[in-house]
Amino acid sequence: MEYIDLTYKLKNEIPEYPGDPKTKLDYFKKADETDSSTLFKLETGLHTGTHMDSPFHYITNGKKISQLPLENFIGEASINYVESKSKEILVKNCNLKNSKEKIAIIITGWSEYFGSKKYFYENPYISNELADMIIEKNIKGIAIDTCSVDKYGENTIHKKLLENNVWIVENITNCDDLNKTNYNSFFIPLNIEAEASPVRAFLKKD
Repeated sequence: MEYIDLTYKLKNEIPEYPGDPKTKLDYFKKADETDSSTLFKLETGLHTGTHMDSPFHYITNGKKISQLPLENFIGEASINYVESKSKEILVKNCNLKNSKEKIAIIITGWSEYFGSKKYFYENPYISNELADMIIEKNIKGIAIDTCSVDKYGENTIHKKLLENNVWIVENITNCDDLNKTNYNSFFIPLNIEAEASPVRAFLKKD
């Protein structure tokens, strides 16, 4: 059984969204002659790398990651390649309109800029009409290969999707390996009492 990993490796020097905490992964102790175990410690923002936003990110009484149903993280996902000269992703730019899957993966090709300032400040973003369609189709989660579903400095789309209990996974990668219109998908967050979580995102090949 083969899988496609859509996850950035969480490590030191991984690029973080402007203003977010830097990631520090370091030894707490090393195994040596006097101690048989090695322990690492991790400091990071929960929106660094491949991660999931829950409603609590923007909705005061919204659900935290630990309150989201497990079954919503796994399922058939539609693959939506965006073809647009503008940064705003419209309904006509992808094939989501006719898909029946309850998870949507939106691929813009923007991951090629990961690590540059351009990646965070000039990203493609979801339009209001596409967000409305996602909600109308009762999609339970979306994943995108950009740093945000919103234009830099805005949060309208985040709020619209999250207040309708649509989880959001940002910063997926390795999308060039996809050659089908749908896959069995897995977006697995920590069982954490917070507004977001690192995610291991992957697809089953067959």
